[in-house]
Amino acid sequence: MNNVLCIFPKDCTTEFLSPVYETIVSTYFATGLLGDPTVDDDYLEKLCLEASQADSIIFIGHGSSRALYGINFNEIICEENGNIDIFSGKRIILFSCKSIDFIKHFKLNNAIGFGLVPTSLIDTQSGKNFHNLSIGDLSVEDLAFIQECIVRIWQNSLKESDLFDVHKFYNAFSFYTNSEIVNCLLNHKSTPNYRLIADVLYYLKEDMDYVR
Repeated sequence: MNNVLCIFPKDCTTEFLSPVYETIVSTYFATGLLGDPTVDDDYLEKLCLEASQADSIIFIGHGSSRALYGINFNEIICEENGNIDIFSGKRIILFSCKSIDFIKHFKLNNAIGFGLVPTSLIDTQSGKNFHNLSIGDLSVEDLAFIQECIVRIWQNSLKESDLFDVHKFYNAFSFYTNSEIVNCLLNHKSTPNYRLIADVLYYLKEDMDYVR
């Protein structure tokens, strides 16, 4: 039996990913875990229990090379909390900033992670480098367009592949990101920053990695 756990500590910057969470929960009859310890005193216990029963774990939220975060960047999965081992033996997709560094740091396998995922003004105005791109030039409208692209990439990837073959999902995500890049370059030239948006999507794909 393939059990899926989808961890989604939603806040105002990740709310746009709600359709992805809802698709995962409804399509795979997945267990959904919202909130974090700041709103649920029993959250960490629930997290460990549900993870122990899952074969695949999907995390959608904020991250770094050392932690995955809840609401307002409250650490929920990290060495200090002693719960890194919830990923042991699982199929893993971590959609958060620096999650590929997290995967490599904690030596996880059968896992997909990402680099910087600039989808909000917090990301673009933080002063972080995103390759050689001036992402501070992205407007609210540009970011909304990037968010829409990401949701389509996820939903198309879920239709094309599944969450029980992580490598197949990785290939599907790459393919549909390429499709969004082509669509942006061909059909959205009225958007002043269309070239920058296409580059952001390109590096989203290039920074993604699958660790066997």
